[in-house]
Amino acid sequence: MLLTDIAVEHIRVSKMDGVRQTFLLHPFTDTQRDSHGKFELVRDVSQPGRKDVKRSTYVTFQQLAELYAKGVLEEFGFSVRMCPRQGTYPSKLPAKKILPTSIKPGSSFDLAVQKVDVHKEATRDLRTALLRASVKI
Repeated sequence: MLLTDIAVEHIRVSKMDGVRQTFLLHPFTDTQRDSHGKFELVRDVSQPGRKDVKRSTYVTFQQLAELYAKGVLEEFGFSVRMCPRQGTYPSKLPAKKILPTSIKPGSSFDLAVQKVDVHKEATRDLRTALLRASVKI
C-alpha cells in the first residue's frame, strides 16, 4: 500500500554524472513476511565509544498515526522509508523525515492522527516496535 496522504519532494543527484532528478515520494508498506503491510521507520542511534548505527522497525497505519499525534517521530529523529508513486527509484529507497505539514489536510491519515488520544499509553506492540529502534516511551 502506498500512503499518498503524505507526499515529500526529494531531489537525487547522481554521483556518476551530476544529473538531478526530482521525485515525489510517499511512505509504503512492506511486502515481506513479518513486516507485511507495515511502514518502515529508520533512526540513527549513537552509542558512546561505538560507531553510529541505523536501527529500523515496522509499524501499522494506526501506529504511525499515533506516533505523529504524539510527536514521537520528530522527538527521536525517525525517518520513514519512501518510494515514488510511479516509475522506479534508481537506487536504494530513501528514508525521509516527514513533517506534519507534509500530511494532506482532511485525508484519511490526517483524520486518523486527529482521532488519537495523546494522553492514552501506547500499546504493548507499539512499545515493542520502538524498542527495536532503541526508543522507550
